[in-house]
Amino acid sequence: MKTSILTVAGIGGSLVSLLHAQSQSPDQLDAMVVEATVANKPSLTVPTPEISRADLEKTPGGVEVVDAERYLTGRASTVADTFALSAGVFAQPRFGSDEARLSIRGSGLQRTFHGRGIRVLQDGVPLNLADGGFDFQALDPLSASYINVWRGGNALAYGSSTLGGAIDYVSHTGLTSPGYSARLEAGSFGYLRARFASGFSEGSKDLYFSLSQQSQEGFRHHADQDNQRLFANFGWQIADHVETRVYLTSVVTDSELPGNLTKAELELDPRKAAPANITQDQKRDFELFRLASKTTVENGNSAVDFIAAWTYKDLDHPIFQVIDQKSNDGLLGVVFTNTDDLFEREQRFRAGLLFLRGETNAANYTNVGGHRTALLQKDEQTATNLEAFFESQLELGAGFTGVLGAAASRNERETRRVFGPTLANSSHDRTYDNLSPKIGVRWDADEEKTTQVYANVSGSYEPPSFSESGTAVVANEAQGATTFELGTRGAVGFARWDLSVYRAEIDDELLTVQLPPPAAIGATGTINADQTIHQGVELAGEVDLLGCAWEDNPAQRLVFRTAWTYGDYHFDKDPTYGDNQIAGLPEHLIRGELMWENESGWYAGPTFEWVPVESWIDHRNTFSADPYALLGFKFGRRVEEGISWFIEGKNLTDEGYAATTGVIENANGTDQRQFLPGDGRGVFAGIECRW
Repeated sequence: MKTSILTVAGIGGSLVSLLHAQSQSPDQLDAMVVEATVANKPSLTVPTPEISRADLEKTPGGVEVVDAERYLTGRASTVADTFALSAGVFAQPRFGSDEARLSIRGSGLQRTFHGRGIRVLQDGVPLNLADGGFDFQALDPLSASYINVWRGGNALAYGSSTLGGAIDYVSHTGLTSPGYSARLEAGSFGYLRARFASGFSEGSKDLYFSLSQQSQEGFRHHADQDNQRLFANFGWQIADHVETRVYLTSVVTDSELPGNLTKAELELDPRKAAPANITQDQKRDFELFRLASKTTVENGNSAVDFIAAWTYKDLDHPIFQVIDQKSNDGLLGVVFTNTDDLFEREQRFRAGLLFLRGETNAANYTNVGGHRTALLQKDEQTATNLEAFFESQLELGAGFTGVLGAAASRNERETRRVFGPTLANSSHDRTYDNLSPKIGVRWDADEEKTTQVYANVSGSYEPPSFSESGTAVVANEAQGATTFELGTRGAVGFARWDLSVYRAEIDDELLTVQLPPPAAIGATGTINADQTIHQGVELAGEVDLLGCAWEDNPAQRLVFRTAWTYGDYHFDKDPTYGDNQIAGLPEHLIRGELMWENESGWYAGPTFEWVPVESWIDHRNTFSADPYALLGFKFGRRVEEGISWFIEGKNLTDEGYAATTGVIENANGTDQRQFLPGDGRGVFAGIECRW
């Protein structure tokens, strides 16, 4: 379509010019001008990776653009696959599936399912439900062109004031991905993932859709998974400076839950499922439907984004009880951006207003063999959020740019017990108000901005989700923090780096800790800890060991890539826990690869994952998971058009290890059923055809 339109336009322009020339005398001839009409202008609603990367590099803090081409060189199934080389992003699957622990700077570190503490978006439109939670099955790396990551308080300009920041899955469109694509991945443990996608554009309209099926038997018993996902978007350039894009998401997911093991059980038989998970047929099944829209209106150097979304979710979740939830969540928002010079200096101003409201009918039943029987309780839950934010960047001179911003929030959580025991606080209304400021500076060491140094101080804030706010003993407060950050990123010759050092001083962190009186002695619950500290180092780097500069295009490279995430999360002079480490995450997570790559798209090399220290399962620091090291290997070929393929081996030494663990208050120095085994040795292969 593009070629034909350009050709016709060019021929038409040439003929008009030629006829005009023939009608004039030789000394009156004008210069012949050939004009071609571009069939499809760049999307206003979905920026290109280059535009996003330039935008993120203006941030005085830890950010990253994850190009899908990076993780599509191997299996692209779990968040660990997606963020394997992303420093600061702790991503570990629970049992080789979508369910995972996803944490940035220790956000939501108690969660190994239904994430919290990070704002997740699709093309700038939040995916989180109104109470702050999000589902991993609603994310599909295969339907994303690239993924933007803002670590910590650096996502304020995009409406996120959480400790963990934000992750934005940016979609393929009919403009950026015309034609057809089919991908098939298969491998150990009955793993199979098939995806078909296509993009179309004509005139001012474009359409893209991705339809996928994923299934696995799983490394462990009682770990079957079956998912069907549809992601689609339709864009319409209504005028030269106006575009609307509508998004459709449909997810049907069924997941068996193998549960946690003791360390002794893990060492003896890591494929085993917890006995209770089998007798109760524990699962997490749900259907999710989402309809969203984004309309962008540009006027000179100003742009306004109007966003809206509605999400319906039906959850069937047999665990110790059968949890049945039906929820409807709505979102409305507007974001304004302006890049006019101010006082003859470059500046960018961005401000927005978001309103979210969600209503959930939550019921608990007795679980008999995975089937619901007697109704135990029923609640009506409503979450309402009103959020406003702004961020202003201004060039200060001598390579310095100053950043000033703030986010203000009012959040309401309402629970009404309509059936069941009326315990204290079983019905409650809670309102949280907050203002989170930010100030920062960025220094560009050269005009090309190849080397940057930055620093910032930012506030963060997170009200409890319904999973935390149901505590019957103590009413929850919102979690707040002040984070100090210093870092640098850049490229010199054959080396590139991204380094951030941070310290977050947290008040009222939401943790499972010992309840104060009048609770029974030893009783625990998810309430607010007093003072805690999260501090660490995030380092990502890549070096061409053949010495070729990154701006060159050599015939081949030998590239060492690594991502080191160091996190020291501890209590701060707590009356009960002193300065103990907060359980849940290891202090060090190191991942990397050594990859030979050539100009024809071939690649081969080893991959590795290393946790060199033990990690506590309890806040009393009495029992821990062991260190581990994993070795893998992948090779294949990836091309823009035609057939791409890969073969990847994971955990080739068949290491028995805990990929992650549960979190409890006190293990009393004894082995507990809190360990989630990682997958054993596995081999996976994939083929993708684009035409």
